[in-house]
Amino acid sequence: MLVTVSSKKIIVESLEDSSRIPLHLALEADGTLIIADAESDVPRFVHRIVLDVFPSDSLVLSKIGQALGFPVSLFCAGEVCIELDGSATKGLRKMPVDIFDNDYLDEVKPAALVLCVDVRNFSSFLCANEEDTVFTLIKDFTSNFLSCANQFGYGCSYYKLMGDGAIVIWDDTNEQSVGEALSVFDTYVDFVNEELFKPFDGLGLAGALVTDKVFKYEISAETSQLKYRDYVGYGINLACRLQGLAKKDELILNHNLARTGLVPYITQSTQDIAHVLHHLKGLKEEDCQDLLYYQPERTR
Repeated sequence: MLVTVSSKKIIVESLEDSSRIPLHLALEADGTLIIADAESDVPRFVHRIVLDVFPSDSLVLSKIGQALGFPVSLFCAGEVCIELDGSATKGLRKMPVDIFDNDYLDEVKPAALVLCVDVRNFSSFLCANEEDTVFTLIKDFTSNFLSCANQFGYGCSYYKLMGDGAIVIWDDTNEQSVGEALSVFDTYVDFVNEELFKPFDGLGLAGALVTDKVFKYEISAETSQLKYRDYVGYGINLACRLQGLAKKDELILNHNLARTGLVPYITQSTQDIAHVLHHLKGLKEEDCQDLLYYQPERTR
């Protein structure tokens, strides 16, 4: 007896030899999953598997693997297949939403490196320009920043866009991660000053780079089968607070990072600075005394 299955066509990839197998899938009213060969008009095999729980993507792939006799991953679904190169895939794995079903469970990172950047005078720019100009600039800013982070911050574990700003996080602070963070900041400052922000007076990039403890976690979104990943912790709070004190082209450090000796810096200490720092929410006493400014080699 021949069974025709035409509800859904997918391609799975073997985790053993990377071969790709086209399949037809269908889910009957009684919860039976039908898996059939899609390489020929007459299926070479048809598997009927009764599911007793909600058919999530991970469960369906598990059942397909059992039917085929080897573990598989989803290569594409539907009639259109998009194949990403290795660098694009790695970049997607660092964004807030997990589409790869990776393990991104609760972890504490005692010495994470956090880069927080923000556009200076963006509010004034919004008020002074037409909508098309605003959309064009913010799209160019974010897309080019992602490219910069993927190219120069390739060792980072996470990044998040926040309108006219962004956060990039490395799970550890060492010579490589610090070098990448400084490369991202220096490169993007040069880019916006020489190209993107050049037509607009007053716009500029500023930021903070700190090392401290952060908490890494994920939650599941039941309706979409996606996992949302994020970080919280003092390191992120500190970076966001300090970047607000940086002016155009400036990068402020914290004392933990300064003590590593990995970043050249100068110190500014006045009563006014201490007063401003003490009024920032949630800062430790050590971080309320003075400001440490990154000093690139080109300015020394």
